[in-house]
Amino acid sequence: MANRYILFFLFTLGFIQSGFCQHYTIKGRVVDNKNKSPMEFVTVYLPGYELWAISNEKGAFTINQVPAGKVKITAQYLGYVTQTLDIDVQKNIEDLLITLQESNLTLNEVVVTAQKKTSDPTTSYTIDRATLDHAQILNVSSLSTLLPGGKSTGDQNLASSDERIALRSGSSEMGNASFGTAVTVDGVRLQNNSEMSETKGAGLRNISSSNIESVEIITGIPSVEYGDLSNGIVKINTRKGKTPFIIELATQPKTKQIAISKGFLLGDRAGTINTSLERTKSTSDLASPHTAYDRNSLTLTYSNTLNRKAQRPLSLNAGFTGNIGGYNSEADPDAFKDTYTKTRDYTFRGNIGLNWLLNRPWITNLSLTASMSYSDKLSKVNTNKSSASTQPLIHSTQEGYFIASNYDENPNAEIILSPTGYWYQLAYTDNKPVSYAVKLKADWAKRWGKISNRIMLGAELNSSGNKGRGLYYDDMRYAPTWREYRYDELPFLNNIAGYLEDRITLPLGGNSSSLELTAGVRSDITYIKNSEYGTANSFSPRFNAQYTLWKNADKWVSDLNVYGGVGKSVKLPSFEVLYPSPSYSDKLAFAPGTMSDGTTFYAYSTIPSKAIYNPDLKWQYTRQAEIGMEATIKGTRISVSAFRNKTYNPYMRTNVYTPYSYNLTTQEHLNNCEIPSANRVYSIDQQTGIVTVTDKTGAYPSQELSYNTRNTFKSNIQYRNGSPVERMGLDWIIDFAQIPALRTSVRLDGNYYYYKGIEENLIAWMPSSASNMADGNPYKYVGYYGGSSITSTSSSASASVSNGSLSKQLNMNLTITTHIPKIRMILSMRIEGSFYNYKKNLSEYSNGESRGFALENAGDYFSTDYDIYGKNKYVAVYPLYYSTWEDPDTRIPFAEKFAWAKENDTALYNELAKLVTKSSTSYYFNPNKISSYFSANINLTKEIGDFASISFYANNFFNHMGRVKSSQNNQESSLYNSSYIPQFYYGLSIRLKL
Repeated sequence: MANRYILFFLFTLGFIQSGFCQHYTIKGRVVDNKNKSPMEFVTVYLPGYELWAISNEKGAFTINQVPAGKVKITAQYLGYVTQTLDIDVQKNIEDLLITLQESNLTLNEVVVTAQKKTSDPTTSYTIDRATLDHAQILNVSSLSTLLPGGKSTGDQNLASSDERIALRSGSSEMGNASFGTAVTVDGVRLQNNSEMSETKGAGLRNISSSNIESVEIITGIPSVEYGDLSNGIVKINTRKGKTPFIIELATQPKTKQIAISKGFLLGDRAGTINTSLERTKSTSDLASPHTAYDRNSLTLTYSNTLNRKAQRPLSLNAGFTGNIGGYNSEADPDAFKDTYTKTRDYTFRGNIGLNWLLNRPWITNLSLTASMSYSDKLSKVNTNKSSASTQPLIHSTQEGYFIASNYDENPNAEIILSPTGYWYQLAYTDNKPVSYAVKLKADWAKRWGKISNRIMLGAELNSSGNKGRGLYYDDMRYAPTWREYRYDELPFLNNIAGYLEDRITLPLGGNSSSLELTAGVRSDITYIKNSEYGTANSFSPRFNAQYTLWKNADKWVSDLNVYGGVGKSVKLPSFEVLYPSPSYSDKLAFAPGTMSDGTTFYAYSTIPSKAIYNPDLKWQYTRQAEIGMEATIKGTRISVSAFRNKTYNPYMRTNVYTPYSYNLTTQEHLNNCEIPSANRVYSIDQQTGIVTVTDKTGAYPSQELSYNTRNTFKSNIQYRNGSPVERMGLDWIIDFAQIPALRTSVRLDGNYYYYKGIEENLIAWMPSSASNMADGNPYKYVGYYGGSSITSTSSSASASVSNGSLSKQLNMNLTITTHIPKIRMILSMRIEGSFYNYKKNLSEYSNGESRGFALENAGDYFSTDYDIYGKNKYVAVYPLYYSTWEDPDTRIPFAEKFAWAKENDTALYNELAKLVTKSSTSYYFNPNKISSYFSANINLTKEIGDFASISFYANNFFNHMGRVKSSQNNQESSLYNSSYIPQFYYGLSIRLKL
């Protein structure tokens, strides 16, 4: 029903015409404020009307069909402060003059913090180049530390880990938050759907940080133009336009960077080309500088506007980005000789975009973009191995019984006998994700009287796959137990999307009071060729509203607006979810011991288990709701936003257990064999597993050995949808008015964050294959538990005493910034505080009913005390049901049977007790409140004329060594080298403009 209302709103508001509006032409020039010289290739546009122009070599521009009335006109150019003018269009304007100031520290106002974007009816933040330079961001994943309440990372080390951005979320949480956070670079989506080993967001350390011009981070409800996400979007924009030669040098204890960039004006209407070269080297450990990650990036961007003199210009943008880098520890002298890890990080992205200003009565702009991304992440790991005796290396992919053979006798055998002594094992993981995207978009912007309306209609096609071979070994003689699973044989994931969005702005009186309504809907059709998943559809409606009560009013509160919205966003699955690799159950079938010639005979039973297709698997999605307020009170800017996000159907991995039997021949079955051990030749029937002993001298007839039938389980991987995950929070920014006498401004930002995740799905689990019954036979019971604590899709859900967690955080940052334009210097100090850090492990259902019970003693298995929190007691959890090998489809209530077995069947009681999970400590379910803690950072930027600038930073520069107390166990711990605050770390960067 809600979808019908949204569609009605779109089409009704989109095509109502309430009057006739006259149109005029704006002509003008853009000049440099310093020398009054004309500026070419300046983008001049009217926000909200989708009208734009590019200045020519004389700085002149023309915008036609401008609606009558008050409008804003904005001029934007790389390296200059964006200028916005308010004009009243009542006739043709022939001589509008726009002056642009170069962006540097001589300006009266310079911003070095993330700024709330006030023009959008949702929560979004912008980070400009000055802020990136001041903060010395070398790793894009550190951008989230600049958001309200964000906490600094001491070491932006590219070698130690490949961090991912996860907006409005925390670490070790359910719901795949980073996987739902989208990242784009110049409109090119960084896809991670075709990764086979993880379900996370895209890796960001291969992105050149020196060539970024600005970043927009949307934490609220994005436009329906953006899909395949569930947790916000990060939009990175690189430099485009004329620039001097810029040489950047940066040094930190573990990271060094050098970068050169230049924006060339080609002249004669040929456009501009920007090029950037960067080399960054990061070591994982100062004591071992040979283990390093290298980033060697090249960026080329071409921009031009064709048909500029006509009324319908065509903007052209084309770009290419390449990175040749990766991790390499081969030169590490501290490692075992000739052991190393090498991981490529080769990435190539290309894009082209056309934007045609048609300015027709029925269409305003038509744009077409296409992009391609290819990565080579080949990993090589060389390890040393040793063994005093031959061991079986199993490679069989078919069901049956197989005998181990020497590699030299049969290199293609299903089981290879390993060598003895010492050797090296070289493993390759060939991972080559690739993605393509094409997007066609049209918009129509009109104004009737004082009412303005913009309709956007678009379609896009995305395809992602993997051209890698997967895991393999260079020499099968040394390959361990392993089976090949080729990524390049898996079908591509294709998605076709269409979207429609309408934005209408209604004036509501004086003082610029207005109401802006934005409603849109997106439909995604996912098609996976030659896959059981086939075609899937998803529907994503979104709605935002912004009510501006007044603006630039001459009163105590000069600006005031409120905004809010609701929406749904859908995240497509990863290849890890769609195509989990098959598993194999390998059981020893016969091993008579060492032969007379010193060799060892092995026979194994292999049962392959293909991952189980789940016809009920649904795409993960998030329902978002937020409300916010922005105000200016006596020059103090305040912004507050509250949100509630609930993620449904998060992807999770489970095991399905299937009973089967195999035959095992032991040493006891050889006792009655008359053939002398020195003359025995063994063979095994591939289908039945029956062992036959043959006398190689022919003196004795062949003899079939008896055997024992072993009953056990094989496990199959199946991906399912987990239980909903809830996140709520409050973000705020208070920018106090500058103190003129001190040239100092104060900013107070922070966030309150609430998370609750409880998994309630029925999870099957049984003890490891090494666990046997009391009689030595394989364990024959499977427990079914109400939930699991697993948070990663790379591991199967298992029995756990907790099935979720609750966390709350209150973080606040105080930033004091002193800017002295006369000496071109800006100094900032940021005090980061955590006032409330609370976490509690949960073992309950969504209705509050407890899963477990508190024990008086750790060895107990029964209790009636279901109040498990904060009691300093061990906690036990029963499975809800269990099944047997003989009757796997019948689920027996566990608690009742376990209590009966204690009194009536001791053997059954002892076996069922293995399915009971217990907490590892008595304080596991105590709430964990960490006492408040703080750290302080300092940043300094100094310009030397127009040709150089120096930036220095020190995080946790007091090297705080205080202690915090945990309420969970009443223990204190030092902040030094802890995860609560960043380690003391520092860096220096120099930028030269030639």
